[in-house]
Amino acid sequence: VVAETRRLVYKVLKNSYVEKLMLTGPCTFNLFLVMERLKEVVVVNSDTPFFEDNCNYWKSRSDDRGLHRDGLCCVNIGSVYENCPNLERFMGVEIGSVSHKQSFNKWNTRVKKRFYDHYLQQGGSKEMKAWAKTRWFSRRPVLPKEIGYDRAFKW
Repeated sequence: VVAETRRLVYKVLKNSYVEKLMLTGPCTFNLFLVMERLKEVVVVNSDTPFFEDNCNYWKSRSDDRGLHRDGLCCVNIGSVYENCPNLERFMGVEIGSVSHKQSFNKWNTRVKKRFYDHYLQQGGSKEMKAWAKTRWFSRRPVLPKEIGYDRAFKW
């Protein structure tokens, strides 16, 4: 799995028991979570051992790597919509009060606002529109139809 950090392929992590998930991985890991009891996700990025605050997310500009893309690095926050209904905190951002019973676009707009506020608290300086263009996703991530053994070894 670790060898797949340079291909834009989702790694599906499915579990019905985990409540808190702590991950360490590169920004390009692309983990897709399907966990109905999950309450908190903590991501510790490990792109470079000497410069932990250096983001190398897909196609990121060299002058825009000072802060990690919370909600995109390692795990795409869009993957938790309807797949992790009990999620309360994601990378330090409280999202438990945003209901999964609304459409994805409305859910995404409300979650995006919370992550933008978190970005500003970390010292970010971009306006919302510029931030969303380079640090947020535009489409809902789709759960691969075949996961695990079936995806790798389909005859």
